[in-house]
Amino acid sequence: MTLSAIPVSPHRSPALPGTASQELERLLVIVAVFLSPMTYLRTDIVFFTLSDLVASAAFVVMIANRRIPLRPFADMTSFWLFSVLLLCGGLIVGSLMSGDPLTGAVGVGQYGFSLVLMPMLLLGRPARETMFLCKVMAFSFVFVMLHGVLYSVFSPDDARFFSRNGRLTGLIERENGVGLLAGVGLVYLTWLYFIAQISGILFVASAAPVAYGLLLSASNSGFIVSVLGIFGISFFYGSAKHILVFVAVAVVGLVALFFFGEYFLPEVFLERVYGALTTGDSSEAGTFDGRMLLIREAIVMIDRSIWVGVGVDQHRLISQLGAPVHNTYLLLFSEGGVVALLGLVGVLLTLVFVGWRAFSNPETRWAGVLMFTILLMFAFALNGVTHIYGRFLCVPLLLPAAICLSGFGGRRQTKRESM
Repeated sequence: MTLSAIPVSPHRSPALPGTASQELERLLVIVAVFLSPMTYLRTDIVFFTLSDLVASAAFVVMIANRRIPLRPFADMTSFWLFSVLLLCGGLIVGSLMSGDPLTGAVGVGQYGFSLVLMPMLLLGRPARETMFLCKVMAFSFVFVMLHGVLYSVFSPDDARFFSRNGRLTGLIERENGVGLLAGVGLVYLTWLYFIAQISGILFVASAAPVAYGLLLSASNSGFIVSVLGIFGISFFYGSAKHILVFVAVAVVGLVALFFFGEYFLPEVFLERVYGALTTGDSSEAGTFDGRMLLIREAIVMIDRSIWVGVGVDQHRLISQLGAPVHNTYLLLFSEGGVVALLGLVGVLLTLVFVGWRAFSNPETRWAGVLMFTILLMFAFALNGVTHIYGRFLCVPLLLPAAICLSGFGGRRQTKRESM
């Protein structure tokens, strides 16, 4: 194995010789990234998807090729690993002391797979390989949303891909997950268009099913995160022209939404999101009030488990409401104590540092734009999800870090230089 510090410029990351085993490794990584949002393709025993199986095979091939990057985050690797250790340590201690050790081991294993193995799989690759993986991620979102749109037209009652109230769960298997990843997909596509990696026609054709998938999810949080992401990438771009264009489009969109939305929006979106937007009444925003009750209960429960949490998946068993709090910060605080919460903060701070270093360098600024935008979206979205070890969440969050650390040069790198 090599110590494989992450290169800081494309000149230090030449393409590796195309041996058969190396090509197999790259192909497996590409397939793992493409399948990562499709949690429908999984086992029923534990949370292990087809993407995870392919990623595991890719990791085995990497070991055989002696290409495991032991420092995927370069000089921030130690801080990343220490943060992951805190997160997992808090959860396993809580599970041993108060909860179920077996459940704790499974949960910690999931976090280890996502936060230790997946960075070694995705980070440390040449800039053009990493750029290609970002494109694969973007068009995976397009495929997933297009699948949902087609089923909404031809088989809207299919319980495999729609919830009982008609919301799209799709291949992601969760309504709010569809909303969040639709927003992330729109940002990926916008970023690729801004750096001239896809044409305007391809951008519009790709963004249309993703945007409609967002509407079919009828996710209030997904809608907010999507708006936040599009505004964020325009803001970080630093161009007054793009910000003004975004504001103009947003104003036109809101006017169309308020006055004509009932004529063209999906019925499920009208029921769960449109009413709350037009009236300002949070009681019409799906399960917003119920989630606030869970948050208040979690704050009370945390008072009794500040240092030693209740253990992985134990919060919902103890809760009088019989459900986990849909807030990652509070859930980790409750189940893993303050140590696990500090671990999560450390993970996010690592990504902030990686993004800042790329953003502050004119040569890699565009990579930092993507990292900051996606990180901003996830930091907000964590207020509405539970545990985040699912690869459908981790892979789109890790790829911006990979592009930052690869030394990708944004617009200075032409299409012909990318895969």
